[in-house]
Amino acid sequence: MKNKNMLKLALLPLLAITIAGCGDNTSNSDKPVGPSTPSGEGPTEEVSSSYEDKMSWSQISEELNLIPQEVLDAQVEIDFLVYIEGQRDRLPDIGNYCWDKTDPQYSAYRYHPEDVTSLEMARYFGAAQAFKKLAPGVKINLQFCSIADYGSMIQDYRDAKGHLPQLMWGTDHVVEMLGVGYNHDLSVYAGSEYYQQYNEYFMSRFNFGGFQAGIPISGEPWGVFVNLNSLEDFDIVTDVIDNDLGEPTDEYKEWVDNFTWDNFVDAVKKSTNETHAGLSRVAEFFTSYSVQSINEQFIREGSVDISSPEVQETIKKLLEYENELSQYCVYKHDAESFGGNLIKKDYFTNAAGWAGVQNFVADEYCTFYGEAPWALPTISQYVTSHNEKAAADTTGTMKPLDTKVDFLPYPKVDEDSQAYTGIAVEGLTVGNLCPVGEDGRKHCATATSELEMDVAAYFAMFMGLDPRAIQSRYEVQYVFDGRTYIGDLALPLTKRGKKFSWQEDDEYAHIEDPAENFDDNWQYQMSLWFDVYDLYVTNDQPADVENFTNITYGLVQMLDSIYMLDGYGDDYVTCLNYWNEPVNIPDGDGVKDIFDQWQTRFTAYRNEETNDGVLGTASYVSNVLAQLATIEEDINSTSETAWEFLQECVDSYYYDENFESLYNVLDRTSRNDYEGSYLN
Repeated sequence: MKNKNMLKLALLPLLAITIAGCGDNTSNSDKPVGPSTPSGEGPTEEVSSSYEDKMSWSQISEELNLIPQEVLDAQVEIDFLVYIEGQRDRLPDIGNYCWDKTDPQYSAYRYHPEDVTSLEMARYFGAAQAFKKLAPGVKINLQFCSIADYGSMIQDYRDAKGHLPQLMWGTDHVVEMLGVGYNHDLSVYAGSEYYQQYNEYFMSRFNFGGFQAGIPISGEPWGVFVNLNSLEDFDIVTDVIDNDLGEPTDEYKEWVDNFTWDNFVDAVKKSTNETHAGLSRVAEFFTSYSVQSINEQFIREGSVDISSPEVQETIKKLLEYENELSQYCVYKHDAESFGGNLIKKDYFTNAAGWAGVQNFVADEYCTFYGEAPWALPTISQYVTSHNEKAAADTTGTMKPLDTKVDFLPYPKVDEDSQAYTGIAVEGLTVGNLCPVGEDGRKHCATATSELEMDVAAYFAMFMGLDPRAIQSRYEVQYVFDGRTYIGDLALPLTKRGKKFSWQEDDEYAHIEDPAENFDDNWQYQMSLWFDVYDLYVTNDQPADVENFTNITYGLVQMLDSIYMLDGYGDDYVTCLNYWNEPVNIPDGDGVKDIFDQWQTRFTAYRNEETNDGVLGTASYVSNVLAQLATIEEDINSTSETAWEFLQECVDSYYYDENFESLYNVLDRTSRNDYEGSYLN
């Protein structure tokens, strides 16, 4: 018993290592933000209950095993902790929100578009507004701070409240949150129609030995953006899109299908001159996701091969390419410019150090952009916002952007290899409000703790899957940088070809269904996604989400790597999520990432005095090659340790009255046994 308690105490600081201190959250009061009623309680009961089918939905919900009646009838508050970079606040009851100025009760609502100041917030406000129509007694309170302070914010909350938050944004740290006992096992909701609608690959990334540690909230592919104008301007591809039909030309399709390292580097080189770079800067994951023996093999087998003779020959070639690419970038890769110190090359005097999207899209300084591959919606919004401002500009100084952009998988090693890409599957975790005590029994923080966990879980699933939540997120309005934006959507989290039972049964046809004109909920959400982020639609027609004829060809390949589109590629997932594998092992008083040496290779083996060995110097390739065997041994000898460490952590928090572990984390069947996996 003593050892178990000591292990718990030792594990508590671990999360803060990667998502570490927001300070005292109690300093933020539940102040109304924006217009409110004199009492500060938001709209009247008449407004809250104006949803016409609320009673009919409530009566049949439990029958359909979707949202239990006790959740719909709940009178509870759910604290939802997230991080939003550069902001910090606590906003109570965010479902008490209206963006429709024609609503006769508009001024009575607590929040309006000017109170929602970021894309991330819009997602939560829109979903909470829709959920409140179904469960008017539930209050969703949003609390946030910057990522560096996030771990401490969670710990400060627990210190102040005596329990964990009901709901937390786990992002790619769900596995680390599990390691410190924060997570409620969400597999208890496996019988829900919501749970069963999720894309199995997304769900499997958060499943450890049967413990469902998170619910997906977004899946963002990692790849390479390409400026199609540059391809045409530099005659790399003479014609990309058929202007009449919006379909890709055969020439462009062939170029994308043959997007190898040879062709990638060639295009970067050809499009570099005294005022234009081929690439923003070299990214570590270009190589990691291109070579099957690194990320793909690590996910399959828990090991990597980067030093065997045949693989080392390939790695050497790609290291040489990395070194060459550094010559053709907006930013320097020299002795002074590494880590976070981005130094622009002399001819990019107007490029901003941390404005990669602007440098790529607005100023068109480079042909390829890969340093923030998760910026798929951001780049589209930037172009839309710029062009709307240009249209309103009466001085004639602001020119609209005629920017055409595509999003490509990472380059293949050669023509015969597989095109892989990465994916950041981010998750929501429900706080474990009923932890097991030393008597082996659950000890809930309050009498309503179990209900609160249920409400949090069903809200999380509703937010990501239900077409009414998706519709609300599509319509949500928020103000950023003085401009009102409309819509916040992620790529669909649901399986293709699926609808809920209430959508397919004529008995329930009276229930509002915004997706009723689509074959499935995937098509519905995908259609809205392209409507919000229309940069990737190649003509002025609605996006064809059935045959994908007028969507940029590279992005179609990316979607196929996740969703296995009919007739496009392999019938298994090739969009790899390395980020949710256990990679931490104990290291002194903290932990270390077993991939650290490989991921930091651009600067890790430099000479401390001369800085020789930094990416872009003559000794870079030889220095890294000399370390490959050590890097491989370090990863492979400790990958099992990382899983065993996670097992020890889970054992210390989740056990029965006899202190027997409830979960065998070392059994990875649940992570590989999903539709579209060639590992099952």
